[in-house]
Amino acid sequence: MTTTATPPPPAGATGPLTPTDHRAFAFLGQVNSSLRQCLCTLARHGVALRRHTPERARLLLDTVRPWPLYKGGQFLFDLMEWEDLMVDGDPPPVMPTERIVSACTLPVQLLAAATAEAPGATKLVPGQRTTAALDLPLRLLTSTARTTLLSAAQDLTDLLGTPTPRAETDDDTGRTAAAETGPKGTDAELPPLEAGFYLYEDIAIGTLAVLGPLLADHAPTDPAP
Repeated sequence: MTTTATPPPPAGATGPLTPTDHRAFAFLGQVNSSLRQCLCTLARHGVALRRHTPERARLLLDTVRPWPLYKGGQFLFDLMEWEDLMVDGDPPPVMPTERIVSACTLPVQLLAAATAEAPGATKLVPGQRTTAALDLPLRLLTSTARTTLLSAAQDLTDLLGTPTPRAETDDDTGRTAAAETGPKGTDAELPPLEAGFYLYEDIAIGTLAVLGPLLADHAPTDPAP
């Protein structure tokens, strides 16, 4: 069975493991705990959405079920026994949605840059192949620089002015934090985890609910309905 933590060595214990080994295990244990906390949080968001708006939850699942990403996630979920990891021990605290979004920003940017349609060249010009090879890193660099500048500007605004309550405006579309976090709008009010048949589906639904605004920001200019 998957375990969630590695017990620390007894004080003064001697053995074949070195202090570096114990520190390495401490880091891997932290990764394990963070993964468990994130998965359980996403699943609880999924439970909330499935209970609060069952029709939307059903449509989200019907849309993603045929996709390889969903099927591959199901395979890895079963292969790595993540359900055992999630339900082993006391429930972890809810991970803030801001932390989940922050951790997923770079992977989403990489996917967006890798799948964006590159402008086609009308004729072969010197250096065209080199330019095409550099196009992906340059687009990623541009996106990262833009995000960094916007974040720095927002930080300066928060420091020099009166912070805007997050509930008033969450993004350009006018969505509020209350609309994105659960039936009552706060992570603390998320329903408990439901182990069993719906667990992976709840993770998928919760991922779409939490990362939806981030994914929408990287959507094509004219996406198909």
